[in-house]
Amino acid sequence: MPTLACPDLGQFDFLEEHILSFPEGVPAFEALRRFLLLRKEEYAPFEFLASVDLPAVRFICIPVCLVDPDYRFELAAGEGTVAGLKDGVYSASSCDPLVLAIVSLPNSASATANLASPVVVNAGLRLGAQLILPGTAHSHVTPLRPWTAPEGPC
Repeated sequence: MPTLACPDLGQFDFLEEHILSFPEGVPAFEALRRFLLLRKEEYAPFEFLASVDLPAVRFICIPVCLVDPDYRFELAAGEGTVAGLKDGVYSASSCDPLVLAIVSLPNSASATANLASPVVVNAGLRLGAQLILPGTAHSHVTPLRPWTAPEGPC
């Protein structure tokens, strides 16, 4: 079984079928196309999108439903093709695709989540993409508020 050694997170055993393909990479990291979504209980509700090929590259993510339960976005024809998504409206509560926000943890400011460019994961096809939503009302610096565990799934 392959193992991914992720700096500061430890080692993770995984199966090849757990690898998510990001056909266009992630903006600024377009050459990295294979990622794993990693979870560690002590960091919940955060998850880590880690590059299989360069494990030092990883993104802190949070399910969008925990930041904005009413979050929705619409994809026009062809906008979600890279992740195997059809045109239509998607919401934060979706399990497929899983909708995540990349979190920023600046040294001198509060943590924020990027809701303007969500990461979507099509679990059935093992495809992912960071979508750049044109004309969205959502912000790329949405403040994170204190978190309490939800009573049910997102």
